[in-house]
Amino acid sequence: MRAATAFGVALVVALAGFACERAGQSAGSEKTLPSGSESRVLSDPANPPKPLTLTYDRSKTSKPVVGTAVDATAEGLPANKTLDLVWGTVDGGWVIEDYFHFRGKKYTETERTLAQVTSDANGALKTRFAIPEDFGGVHEIFVRDGKTTVAQGGVEVAQTFEMSPKEGPVGTPIELRVNGLGWRTMESTWVVNWDNQQAGYVSAASSHGSAVARFRATGPVGEHEINVMTGWTGQAYLNHEQAPNAYLPVPQFSFRVTPGRAATPPFYADPYQPQPVPASTGVNGAAAKIAPMQGPVSTKASLNVTGLPANTPVSLVWGSYAGSRVSGNGFDPVEDELMKVTTTADGRIATPITIPEDLGGRHQIDIRSGDKTLATTYFVIETSIVSMTPTSGPAGTRVTIHLKGVGWTEYDNIYVATYDNAYMGYACGFNTRGDVVINFTAAGSPGVHIIDFYPGIYQGPQDQAQQLYRLPQLTYADDHPGNKIPALRFAFEVTPGSPRLTGDTR
Repeated sequence: MRAATAFGVALVVALAGFACERAGQSAGSEKTLPSGSESRVLSDPANPPKPLTLTYDRSKTSKPVVGTAVDATAEGLPANKTLDLVWGTVDGGWVIEDYFHFRGKKYTETERTLAQVTSDANGALKTRFAIPEDFGGVHEIFVRDGKTTVAQGGVEVAQTFEMSPKEGPVGTPIELRVNGLGWRTMESTWVVNWDNQQAGYVSAASSHGSAVARFRATGPVGEHEINVMTGWTGQAYLNHEQAPNAYLPVPQFSFRVTPGRAATPPFYADPYQPQPVPASTGVNGAAAKIAPMQGPVSTKASLNVTGLPANTPVSLVWGSYAGSRVSGNGFDPVEDELMKVTTTADGRIATPITIPEDLGGRHQIDIRSGDKTLATTYFVIETSIVSMTPTSGPAGTRVTIHLKGVGWTEYDNIYVATYDNAYMGYACGFNTRGDVVINFTAAGSPGVHIIDFYPGIYQGPQDQAQQLYRLPQLTYADDHPGNKIPALRFAFEVTPGSPRLTGDTR
C-alpha cells in the first residue's frame, strides 16, 4: 500500500505542474476554445492554490482509469468550510454543418462539480471520489471556495479495453468495450487487427471516451489473434514502442472459433437508431405529423396536417438532393410532387404516403398552396438490404449485393466493406440516389466467410491532421458523426469444387 501511495503522490506532483498547459493544448486540428476561464481566476493572487494530493491503490490498477477510487487531501484551506470538488474536462466531438458537411472535431474546455466537501477545523481536507466516465488523458482537479481556487492537482486517466465473448462459431458478434479514449489526436483512435488484418478503427470522439466496437468472428476453427493498436490515422501503428504516444496501451486478445456457424441470417442489418429531425413547422397554427418518422424506401406512412385553409387544393412536395461530389458538377436540392390533395372543411389532411425510392437520411415534406409553404415535416430513409445473390458457391463465384436508401451526406454516403475482417473497399450511394449494387467474387477455403459493411466518413476538411476517411468505423453505433447508421452483415459459404473462371464483367 505504501508503494501505491508513493506512486500516486509522484504522479500528481508531476502532473500538477503541467496539467493546465496540457488541458489547454489543441492537438492537430482539434480546436480547443477557451470557456469558463473567469472561474479559474483567483480572487486573491497573493494566495496561490495549495497542492491537492491525489493517491490511489496501485495494486488494483497500474494507472488510474474510469471508476478508480482516488483519495484527495490538502492542507492550509479555510477552516470548517464547505467547498466544491471540480473536475476539469472538455465538451465537444464531431462537427456537422448544414446537415451534410463534416467538419472534423472541436472541443471546448469545461468543468463539472464532482461533490461538495468540507474542510476540518485545521483547514485540512480529506475526501475520496471515483474518476468519472470521461475522456482519457490529463484532467485538472480543483477545490473551489465560490470562484476562488484554493487547491489544485491533476490526474492522468488511462484507457481500458474489454472484449467479449472469447469464443464462438464463425459469425459470432464480438464487442470490444473501451473507456478513457482521449480527445487529443494522438490519444483518440485505436485500430482492431484480426489475424494481422485491419478490421477497422475505434473512436469515442463524441461519447466522452467510452464506446463499443462491434465486429464478427471469422476464419478456421482455432485461436485467432486480435491486436488493438494505436493509430491516430485510423491505420495501425506497428512500431508503437517508438511512437510519440508509446505510453498508451496496446491490448491483445485471443478469440477461439468453434465448429459450426452463428445462428444469424445470411444477411441482416444491425438495429437502426432513431434519427434526429427538426421539429415540424407551420404558418398560422398549421401543424404536420408523419408516422412512422423513419423507415426504408416504400414505407407506408400516414400524414396528418391540421390548421390549414378549408377546402383548399394543396401539393405534398418531397425534398431531396441530386448530383455528385466527384463529377465536378456538384449537387443541388431537388423536389418532387408526391400528390395533390384537398383539405377538409375544417382544414385537415389525413392521407397515406408511400415513401419514394431515394437517398438515405433526412427528407423534407412540404404542404404547399401554390408557392406558399403552409407546413413542413420530415422523414428519415433507412438503408435497407434488397438482396444478396447467391449466398453460397465455390471460390470465384460472382456475388451481388443490392442496397437501397444509402445516404448522401459526407458522413453517411458510403459503406466500407471488410471480407473476413480485412478491408475490401467502399461503395457510394449519392450518384444513384441511394440505389447501390456491389459485385465481387467469393474467395477463400470452403466454409463460411464474413462480409461486413461499416459506416465511414467519405470526406472532410483536408487541412486537418487526422483524416479518418473511407475507413470502417467499428464504433459506429456510439460515435459515428451525424446520423447513427447501422452496420450491414452478410455471410457467404464457399463450397468445395473448382474455382469458377472469371473475366472482364463489363
